[in-house]
Amino acid sequence: MRGPLADDREVEYGEGRAATHALKSSKGASRLRIGKDAGVTMNFAERRVRVPGAELHLAEAGSGDPVVLLHGWPQHGGMWRHLAPELARSYRVLIPDLRGFGRSDAPPGPYDKHTLLGDVLALLDAEGIERAIFIGHDWGGWVSWLAALEHPERVERLIGIDIPPPSVSRPSLRRLPKQLVFSSYQVMISAPGVGAWLVRSGKLPGGVLRAGSGKAMRWTDEELEMYLAPLREPARARATVALYRTFLTREVPKLARGAYTQSELKLPALSIFGEESKVLAMTGLPDPDPNLRVEVLPATGHFVPEERPEEVAELVRGFLG
Repeated sequence: MRGPLADDREVEYGEGRAATHALKSSKGASRLRIGKDAGVTMNFAERRVRVPGAELHLAEAGSGDPVVLLHGWPQHGGMWRHLAPELARSYRVLIPDLRGFGRSDAPPGPYDKHTLLGDVLALLDAEGIERAIFIGHDWGGWVSWLAALEHPERVERLIGIDIPPPSVSRPSLRRLPKQLVFSSYQVMISAPGVGAWLVRSGKLPGGVLRAGSGKAMRWTDEELEMYLAPLREPARARATVALYRTFLTREVPKLARGAYTQSELKLPALSIFGEESKVLAMTGLPDPDPNLRVEVLPATGHFVPEERPEEVAELVRGFLG
């Protein structure tokens, strides 16, 4: 069922590949032009949902079984502009901006992934949703994996995009050189003073978007600006620093101690990776599991939903039936 709408603002999925994230607004309306195929337009109602310690921005459309789309860094809910209209034909699609991202609040405090998960579960509670299909990319995928492993009663099915299960992400001597190279940008973000400047300047997030993509991907200036503009705000830059500093100082040690095993997965899951992804090069593929299907898209980097939207939509449709 649909929750009550606080207003009738719209998110417009429309013409062209270019995207802007609420760069234009007028009284009583906020428009987010995020689309790939000309002529495909769908209105997503927008509102804010209170969770403990923050308000989250939420875009929603469609009806049916609920699907939650969770973004990663340095992005926000706009990264789902290609997949969301397709899903909204058959499902109730909910696209929150996670705490510290997009148009959600960016309060001081913890940015560990369990806090982000708590926000998502509180949002579902506010919407009267007991179980949902989780689809997540990057940190949104990590949060989705945590939901599946720790709260399987809330997860109908899981799709993690270019993010392995936590059990695969533990440090490995064999892959240590690649892991050290990969984590260098995380160390720079976490550095006191310097990290926030690198985020606000756009140099580091813009570089990650370009370097993390497959060779064939070309970001437009408008697409890059859609993601870089929110990160220029000091509070959001600080949130990014907290996100990565918490990961390196608190969550990596937990992974190293073997906090998770893949055998804990008790529900159907799909992992989609890009063949050229640096995440895949660092972690390798998950172990075979009767509950886990793994797909690797050729000539694709880390930002799979935007690099290969048609292929992702086809895989998602096939998995969800």
